[in-house]
Amino acid sequence: MQEKTLDSISCTFSFLTFADKIFVGGADAMKIEVKSEKLQDCTAQCVLVGVFEGEQDLPASLKDVDEKMNGALTGLFTNGEISGKKKNTQFVHTFGKTMVRRIMMVGLGKQEELSFEDMRDISARATKEALRAEATQLAFALDREADALGAFDAAHAFVEGAMLANYRFPGYHKETEEKPELEELTILCAGDTANEVTEGIRVAEALARGTNLARDLVNMPSNYLTPTVLSEKAKEIAERYNMKVEILDKADMEVYGMGGLLGVSQGSIEPPKLIAIKYQGTDKWENVIGFVGKGITFDSGGISLKPGAGMDEMKGDMGGAAAVLGALEAIGTLKPAVNIAAVIPTTENMPSGSALKPGDVITTMSGKTVEILNTDAEGRLILADGMSYARKIGASYLIDLATLTGAAMVALGTCTTAALTNNEALMEEVMEAAVEAGELVWRLPGYKPYMDQIKSQIADLKNTGGRNAGAITAGLFVGEFAEGTPWVHLDIAGTAWADKAGDLSPTGGTGAMVRTLAKLVLRRAEKTETD
Repeated sequence: MQEKTLDSISCTFSFLTFADKIFVGGADAMKIEVKSEKLQDCTAQCVLVGVFEGEQDLPASLKDVDEKMNGALTGLFTNGEISGKKKNTQFVHTFGKTMVRRIMMVGLGKQEELSFEDMRDISARATKEALRAEATQLAFALDREADALGAFDAAHAFVEGAMLANYRFPGYHKETEEKPELEELTILCAGDTANEVTEGIRVAEALARGTNLARDLVNMPSNYLTPTVLSEKAKEIAERYNMKVEILDKADMEVYGMGGLLGVSQGSIEPPKLIAIKYQGTDKWENVIGFVGKGITFDSGGISLKPGAGMDEMKGDMGGAAAVLGALEAIGTLKPAVNIAAVIPTTENMPSGSALKPGDVITTMSGKTVEILNTDAEGRLILADGMSYARKIGASYLIDLATLTGAAMVALGTCTTAALTNNEALMEEVMEAAVEAGELVWRLPGYKPYMDQIKSQIADLKNTGGRNAGAITAGLFVGEFAEGTPWVHLDIAGTAWADKAGDLSPTGGTGAMVRTLAKLVLRRAEKTETD
């Protein structure tokens, strides 16, 4: 690779804020730079330097600074006062001896064990520690991390971690409390790795921005994010990236016989919408990946009313829709040579005199009839019509995403997404993409005997199979509308919302599965190029 000198800014990445009530983590003021200058010449408020566990030699990037500090850094390393334990952070002040005011020593753990996920999580922890110290202009000296992971992955992991950790949903306060946010991030690298670093940042920025967009959507109150508003946001994303978009209203749904979506929407005064977006990355509309995202902007349970405790979190019952839109945001930026058909059925699920009732029978777009036993099992009803419409507009493969069942959370907790499939090859693709994205997915069994639980005596199906194996029977219900098309179901009920803040995100929406979907598409594009 030809060596490049980046004494000046090589590239600058910035974020887009595309609506008054959509906040993307303070990101519109943040920029990311790539430079090849020496650490001692860096003017950032704080420079992060990675240290491996057990390391006693001073990192090469610090030698010039150490000379100006009369060997003070060498002394700290020699005396074992700098720890390389994973995620450990230590500030070292330079006391005006160099342009760098503060150096943060960041523990990377054992060199032979460093992974992409480790690097991303370490970056997130270090970013939060820096912000606590009110350092909003950071630099990262990319050195041996590039040797361990490769320059692309090291830069990708670091930037993704920093951007995800920097996310904050500002809310709707009369007076906003000013808190430090990351304004500038500089990656210091060797000139011969500049291209790899720049590309790693480009991918990381797109994935993190898509994830933060999904977080924003999930965090928005349902009186701000109605089905109509969600469709407007989807349209803005599509138009920004020259994607084709179609918004179906109630009259259109009646023409198509979308009894699932229409039935769930009966109890709400908010009109339902079905959002369909086509991203065409190849000359022919073929081998189309279909994303179907559940878009219940508020779920009261309907006539089968939920308990009051925790119902406020049901504003996030459109986490599947958010994941799809977040993935499209990333894909629109990266422009892979893949075709995508994204479908989002969206409505509220509310009780009223006109609401769907237990005992009712509806007819879906597919023609299959469904007996309603519980109106709180509504997500699978709108997904049924979403799956059918995705097939109608050309989807060759189907991946549905939904905050579908509490049973998935009971089975797998809040760190792992539940999956079902009718196609081994597609399931393997999704699992590999999830591993690369650093998101946990576990496949549930889809054995035929489970189908007996959702057979109805008066209709083709019933919308709940009871308590036992609830996540499985709900997923299999959705799979009935794949009609033999290769399909994967992702139940993100446990992973789309965080009750406890972590290094990568605060409480609230997590943006679950955005990066997995985007990675799936990128991997598919790479495979197509090499075939």
